[in-house]
Amino acid sequence: MISNLSPRDRNALIIGLAAVLIAVFYLGIVSPYQSAIARLDSQIASRQRQLQEVQVLRQRYLSLQGALTQAERRGGSNRTFSLFSFVENLTGQIASRENLVYMRPQPVAVKDEFKEESVEIKLEKIALDQLVRILYQIDTADAFLQVKNLRLKVRFDNKAQFDAVLTISAYERNA
Repeated sequence: MISNLSPRDRNALIIGLAAVLIAVFYLGIVSPYQSAIARLDSQIASRQRQLQEVQVLRQRYLSLQGALTQAERRGGSNRTFSLFSFVENLTGQIASRENLVYMRPQPVAVKDEFKEESVEIKLEKIALDQLVRILYQIDTADAFLQVKNLRLKVRFDNKAQFDAVLTISAYERNA
């Protein structure tokens, strides 16, 4: 059958057959291989991003774990802590007792495994640097303390002084 063809037809058939074989080779082997390589490259990039996210989360977890350990050491070391007396002594040291208008204990709240004891205080005629020192002492105290509410008003008679109302909470583990 091929021998009956003219040389020109035979060459056309060979060229056509070669084109079909090249197309089958490209579409059946090369193209799927290239798309598989591209897919695997994108998966590698995705997994590298996920790995970086996991490493960031690991660092965050370790820092939070360290902070928790430090906080538990800090909170467990002082079982006889009294928020009321701490606040009274603190305001007496930094400001004066005349600046302390009132101290109102708030009801004790129990949340999960912690007990929250709060006190609301009002300070009048207090300078900004005194208030900042009070807040710093609260932040660096040996107990779990948090300023839950802070309201400031500039005094009309002296613009360098403030009236402040603070709600301070102390947290400790339930026994």
